[in-house]
Amino acid sequence: MESLQPTGTERIRAALRPGWARTLTARRAAAAALAVLALVIAVTSRPSGPQAQVLVAARELGPGGGLTAADLTVRTVPAELAPQDALRSPDDAVGRSVTGPVGAGEILTGRRVLTDRTAGYIRPGARLVPVALQDNATMDLLRPGDVVDVVAQRKRAGGPDEEPLVLARSATVAVAPAAQAGRQQARTAMLAMSEAEAHAVAAAALSSPLSVVFR
Repeated sequence: MESLQPTGTERIRAALRPGWARTLTARRAAAAALAVLALVIAVTSRPSGPQAQVLVAARELGPGGGLTAADLTVRTVPAELAPQDALRSPDDAVGRSVTGPVGAGEILTGRRVLTDRTAGYIRPGARLVPVALQDNATMDLLRPGDVVDVVAQRKRAGGPDEEPLVLARSATVAVAPAAQAGRQQARTAMLAMSEAEAHAVAAAALSSPLSVVFR
């Protein structure tokens, strides 16, 4: 007479066979584990320290044309990474234009976006050129609306001495350089000048230090 007790193989098969109660218990356990994991991730990824909201480019931007809300997004970053002149809201930039190419995700600042006041300093047909001066003290003196001549040094023909070369006359400071940060970093001012002068200044800046003379 065969035994009515299940064999070892049958017990294993029964344990592996999905049952309603077993499946429900497994799902509840998995859901609880996922909830705990989500809580741990939320706690550990929470930023520490002061935070600041800044306006960033939602995509690559270029000069010309007004910015729209779709071009911009607000992002929260550590306060120490937010520039002093960072824009905070889309209202600060919608309808305005950037001064040059802007990468996606780049923080927008007052130096990168033309305001109504800045636009008033730019003559029709003028071009904007970023200029880094040799003397930081002179950079500190530049203010929007200042009129300057841009000067470089060139070798004097037939001798080792150098002579000044005026690259641009009556250029207008459209965007003043940002204040010097604690760490050393390049500082530039945006000057408005004619197209020919802009090309001359940009080319000279590659090989010669530049200076300005206030008018």
